[in-house]
Amino acid sequence: MKKLTIISAFLFLLFSVDLIAQETDTDVVEFTAILSSVLNLTVTDGESQTVTFDTPDKYNFGVDTDGIGNTTITIESTSDWDLKINAADFSDGGGNTIPIDNLGVYCTSEGLNQIGAEVSCANTTPASAMGLTVADQVLLDVGTGESNSGDAALNAFTLYWEMGTMNGTMNDRSIFAQLSDGTIGSLGTYTTTVNLTLTAK
Repeated sequence: MKKLTIISAFLFLLFSVDLIAQETDTDVVEFTAILSSVLNLTVTDGESQTVTFDTPDKYNFGVDTDGIGNTTITIESTSDWDLKINAADFSDGGGNTIPIDNLGVYCTSEGLNQIGAEVSCANTTPASAMGLTVADQVLLDVGTGESNSGDAALNAFTLYWEMGTMNGTMNDRSIFAQLSDGTIGSLGTYTTTVNLTLTAK
């Protein structure tokens, strides 16, 4: 009887220890984070512009941003980037054109990535306006030794438009002169589409 009691007590102790050992257990959950590249250009305002030449001064000296307006854009990118710009010649749909370099653009930074630091741009004032061409030109680029990647709070810009002002690399002859010599075939309504191309570097 004494042996049975000792064996029973021993088994009870083993069972109790086993119960205590089984009160906890562990397993794992594995997570995978995939960081894909993002490259996003958004025109936030000023996606449609109109300029009217209706005074001698406008024909002789052009129309600056006060008469045209501007376009605001944001860029979101996980890598460094550049922004190129081009457009076809203005067309009246009937065979007459206005050379596209009569349209000019310059830009300023509105975000935390600044021109001259994280961002490079050679066209930041009316005097340095870029005359548009049919071929792509780089308008905004990554700064030297810096990174321009980031969200819209970092990369926000204003594009200022001019037409016929003869500034920077724009056409150096007035709209009046181009009408007089037949470069611009006639009066009328002319249109074009400006293409902005964002490219990861």
